[in-house]
Formats: sequence, structure tokens, C-alpha cells
Amino acid sequence: MSRRIAISVDDDILEALNAHTRGSPLSRSELINVALRRFLRAERRVARLNVNGAEQARGIASGTVPSHRLEGHLLRMRHGPWEN
Repeated sequence: MSRRIAISVDDDILEALNAHTRGSPLSRSELINVALRRFLRAERRVARLNVNGAEQARGIASGTVPSHRLEGHLLRMRHGPWEN
């Protein structure tokens, strides 16, 4: 099951996403799902803390818990995001 949500993205990320989608067998929604799953998986690995979700989110937002910055230029990978 999927749900529609509205998000705001920077222009450079949107341009990179559109460019990548043109050469990909995946749709923009599928690419975003793959990227978000990977990001969340990486965040769980990096921030293995014994705190509840709200405290962990506050820590990531304040910068006290390590987080990976998403850079638009990283979306222009040679291989698709579906390849590990």
C-alpha cells in the first residue's frame, strides 16, 4: 500500500532526480522510495541509541546525533540507486 504525500525539495535535487529518472527504469516515486529506505537504514545503523524516537529525532535535528547530509550532486551517480 502506498500513500501520496507532498514534500519540498531544493531545485538542484529536483533537477538531478528528473535527469536520473530519464535514464532509469524506475519512476521518480520509486527512486525516492529507494533513497529514503537507504537513508533511514543508514540512520538506524549510525544512531543506535537507547532512546525513544522523539529523543533521537531531536538529537539528529540538533546535530548531537550523527546524520548523513544528503547532497544533490550525490544523486548523479554513475550507477542507479537500486544497485548496492
